[in-house]
Amino acid sequence: MEITSSNEKGSVIISEEVLASIATNAAKDVDGVSSFSNRPVDVVSTIKSGSLKVMSPVRVHQNGDDISISIYLNLEPNKKIRNVAQSVQSNVKEAVQNMTGRLVSKVNVIVAGIDFEESGGSNEPLQNEE
Repeated sequence: MEITSSNEKGSVIISEEVLASIATNAAKDVDGVSSFSNRPVDVVSTIKSGSLKVMSPVRVHQNGDDISISIYLNLEPNKKIRNVAQSVQSNVKEAVQNMTGRLVSKVNVIVAGIDFEESGGSNEPLQNEE
């Protein structure tokens, strides 16, 4: 998918990959975002394209002049989902609108999981020093 803007001086074409990159970079800056998750495979588009490529964590939809974005991410432990999701929504919307000049009508944030830190070392329980 490409987004095209035209005026009397010429036209600008913005690819879906560029919009996805802008959204991903804006979401990375939010405190509490740990990583991104691959979105579920869209069966219809997979059948049409004939490939099983790994889906990016961002899905972009265009409806007329409006753009809606869905982003799949994982959170850090002990972060409030609502606060992180609202920050991601505002950062992504602001970044895409500022860089493309197009209206972003909706940003869906899908929390796919929580990235817990792996404890290195042995499986023995930790003991407090006295």
